[in-house]
Amino acid sequence: MAAVAALPDDVARVALDLPLRANLTALDNIALIPLYQRHFNAAESARQAQTMLDRLGHAGIAPLRDPDMTPAQRFVTKLARALILGRSRLVIDRPGAMLYDVPYPDFIRQLAEQTQSTGTWEIYDFSWNQLLYSQAPDQE
Repeated sequence: MAAVAALPDDVARVALDLPLRANLTALDNIALIPLYQRHFNAAESARQAQTMLDRLGHAGIAPLRDPDMTPAQRFVTKLARALILGRSRLVIDRPGAMLYDVPYPDFIRQLAEQTQSTGTWEIYDFSWNQLLYSQAPDQE
């Protein structure tokens, strides 16, 4: 997984080692990105975060804090946080370590279809899991 550590800064990542802030809600964790990186005000940042959760089909998790989330809800929050960056390349690092409560190749594929993202989604995983991704999202 050394390749993941060497990714350039213009890549958005979803990974186990990029935790959520446990004291914040899903909405607040996502809203931190436009608030601090793009200097939007709090109301606009929250609106953008809610829009992202709506696009992913998980609007209902907005008030949940990290300890109250299922692994899938935590993953959706991390994914929304990565997508709101607006980068053309998304890397998901070892999804099985994060998504042990759902059939994750299908779950990721469904989320990718819902986002209608124009960027590429790459999955970095252990070699023995590569067969799981024979139809994983690889958008143009």
